Amino acid sequence: MFTLTQLLQLLPSARYEGSPPGENLSIQHVAADSRTVRAGSLFVAVPGGSVDGHRFIPAAFAAGAVAAAGTKPAKQLRDAKLLNEHQPYIRVVDSRSSLAIAAAALHDFPSRKLAVIGVTGTDGKTTTATLLESILAAASSDATAPQGRVGIVTTVGARIMGQESDTGLHVTTPDAPEVQEFLAQMVDGGCRYAVIESTSHGLAQARVAAVDFDVAAVTNITHEHLDYHGTRDAYVAAKALLFRALYASPEKPGMRRCAVLNADDAGSYGALLSVLNEEAHEHDRHVQVRSYGLPGHSQARLDVAAVGVDYGIDRTQFELRWWGGAFPVETRLIGEFNVYNVLCAATAALSLNASPAAVQAGVEAVTGVIGRMERIDGGQPFLAVVDFAHTPNSLERALQTLRPLVTPHADGTPGRLIAVFGSAGLRDRAKRALMGRASGAFADFTVITAEDPRTEDLAAICAEIATGVRETADDSRFVIVPDRAAAIQYAVDMAQPGDVVGAFGKGHERSMCF
Repeated sequence: MFTLTQLLQLLPSARYEGSPPGENLSIQHVAADSRTVRAGSLFVAVPGGSVDGHRFIPAAFAAGAVAAAGTKPAKQLRDAKLLNEHQPYIRVVDSRSSLAIAAAALHDFPSRKLAVIGVTGTDGKTTTATLLESILAAASSDATAPQGRVGIVTTVGARIMGQESDTGLHVTTPDAPEVQEFLAQMVDGGCRYAVIESTSHGLAQARVAAVDFDVAAVTNITHEHLDYHGTRDAYVAAKALLFRALYASPEKPGMRRCAVLNADDAGSYGALLSVLNEEAHEHDRHVQVRSYGLPGHSQARLDVAAVGVDYGIDRTQFELRWWGGAFPVETRLIGEFNVYNVLCAATAALSLNASPAAVQAGVEAVTGVIGRMERIDGGQPFLAVVDFAHTPNSLERALQTLRPLVTPHADGTPGRLIAVFGSAGLRDRAKRALMGRASGAFADFTVITAEDPRTEDLAAICAEIATGVRETADDSRFVIVPDRAAAIQYAVDMAQPGDVVGAFGKGHERSMCF
């Protein structure tokens, strides 16, 4: 609970434009969706991509809101019959950041009472965050909290000390009020650590704007979300907001802030290093920078490295070398990209003084992540995998990881890697042909299908993917089956013992958007 007076103090550029004066009004809830408003709510009008939140101010007051905030002048809203002269109103410069600050104030800024780790990147965020959760749980488990004192919010869901919480149908970072509520639940539950998967949309839309981060980590930055961000530079700049927030966050007692970079990723390392140098000049605060990678993959200095990697069909082993020594690591996650995910999580945890033993135990405890290289066993005589790969880079890496698992058919003919995937409508169109090209090059057969076509023509989307497949494979190596269920069935029906069928793009998601 807080008052409008306190909010105005937190937002120096905000002005109270309500009449009569209502600065001392008590706020018991914060919402940007008028459908979730209840008695005592502050409604923050957020201009959206297609709908202006100011339109819903009357509905919010009708539902019990005691005040509203927005970017438009109160007079303009009154003239438009969206606000009356008796309703308290605060005019702000940025609705989204104001929403985040108000939500944090409602819960007494919970992130200030936790060690908060933000994980961003194009691919591998959820797996890395899950690994980090497991490591920190091993580092903080005790008799009163055997699951470890860790909370996590990802695009899959939220867990607080092992207890699942529903986040609905999110495929990105939850909105600021939900993020702050989860953080408050973590504090109330006795958590020491909070792991927040931070998407580019979540960062650009200030959903984590009022979170005080202690560690910021990146997996990689590849081709994705250019439909929203416009350019690759803008996409990288959105990811960089997590690292800028690291410098803006006040240092907590006994906590050392750290930026974790992938030294082998050309798409992120140089750009983020420049951002960190820029922020270091602007702020009188020290942030440690740690890099991870595989020896020989780049010229950058490595603080954490995987040496002697042994890739098995059901596990991966290597020696992890870090600034404090070296120790063996074994994970049931397969493929080179998961080595990077383990390195990213381990670097973040070690920067928080987690022990090598906690890293070993935490990594080994993760047997898989829902919708991420998830093996589906229905008794079929071939390997079936569901994965979230929905970018050209992640699809290529997933196919390369699955290739060694293909074995010859009983008659001695080569086994096949069969890929089922689509590409989302109203999203980055350029990646459609790129994904098709990757599948044509690295899969033996491609089944093109639906993946959230939204309001676009599904046939047109599939045709764009097919154009890419034809760059690396002939027409005999792909088929278009628009219905996703039928497409998966098509792949299953053609599969023989020794084949591998991978359904990509949807991963953990349980919905399809038409």
